This record gives sequence, structure tokens and C-alpha cells, in this order.
Amino acid sequence: MTTESTLVSLPDPQSGPAPSEAVPGQSQAPLVRELREQALMLVGELEGPVRRVSLTAGPCTVEVEWATGDVPPPAPVIAAAVPAAAPVPVSAPAPVPAPAPAAEAPAAQNADEPETVAPHRITAPLVGTFYRASQPGAEPFAAVGDLVEPGQQLGIVEAMKLMNAITADIRGRVTAVHPADGEIVEYDQPLFDIAPVEDQD
Repeated sequence: MTTESTLVSLPDPQSGPAPSEAVPGQSQAPLVRELREQALMLVGELEGPVRRVSLTAGPCTVEVEWATGDVPPPAPVIAAAVPAAAPVPVSAPAPVPAPAPAAEAPAAQNADEPETVAPHRITAPLVGTFYRASQPGAEPFAAVGDLVEPGQQLGIVEAMKLMNAITADIRGRVTAVHPADGEIVEYDQPLFDIAPVEDQD
């Protein structure tokens, strides 16, 4: 909700009589009223909120200003009183903190958990295009979860029209295939992760 305030300023008497004051007894109220109506008409034709309007006709000036009521006044700043710290006697020695107990090694805490073995990684021997199968639409040489043997083919890296076979060098299960089929790989880029498996598995 907005409030309207109307201010009317008249010329300084020391500056001489205004043209409207040339006739004795002439009232300025009709002129002020006309300016006020013109100000309201002008504001009604404008889009959006108007902060200030000033109209002047001869010696009279009508100023209209809206003060928005939706802006809350600033909250007073209250400074919290901070109690003064009690003085520490000079003769009293400062307390020495007790040493913290040494934390147990993680290995001792997780003694019952099985030791995780880092997977064996097979990387690209050269720059080229990686293929998971011998031709489009064929079954891949190896997929995640397959048990592979040393020397078993896992994929192909094509470079300069030469097909370079990528083979496993350990016995284990494929846990990850990093590049997508048909992706260009860089030298030493990870291709496969294999979790080693003992021979009796």
C-alpha cells in the first residue's frame, strides 16, 4: 500500500510579485487544484510505480511523491554485552593438556576385513582406434565378469590399417572396460582392469 504526499511551493516574496499576483485578491487555489489533477492524470497514464512527479505553472509548483509502505524499517542493531573474562592469577601455572591417546592403526581395526587387491590394468600399446569385437555387431572378445586366461584376446587397436591384438597377460576376471567401442585411444591409456584369480578357481 502506498501513501501520497503533495507539496506546494510558492515563489519567494522577496523576488517580486508573480504574474498571478498582479491582480489583488486573486487566489492561487484553482491553479494548484488544476496542477494536482494534471499530475494525477499523468501518473495514471504511466506504466509502473512512479517515485516523484513535479509540475510547475507560473508561480505554483505541485510535487507528488509516493512512499512505499512495503519496505520494513531497518532492524535496530543491538550490541550484545560480552562479559569480561576473569583475570588469571599470574602465579597459577597454565594447565598442561594430557597427551591424546595414540590412534590405533587402521590395519588393527580392520583386521577382520579381507584385504583388497588392486586390479591388474592393461593399457594401450600404441595410438589407434579401439574395437571390442572382430567386426561390428559381433560378440565382444571379453566383457565385464568374464574369466580370461593369459594370451586370450581382449580387444583390437587399429593403427594405420593394422589390427593389433590386445591380450591378457594374467589369469583373472575382467572388472572394467574403459574405452567405448570405436573410440580413439592414446598410448598407455587404460583399456581393461583384471582382478587376478588363482588357478584353482
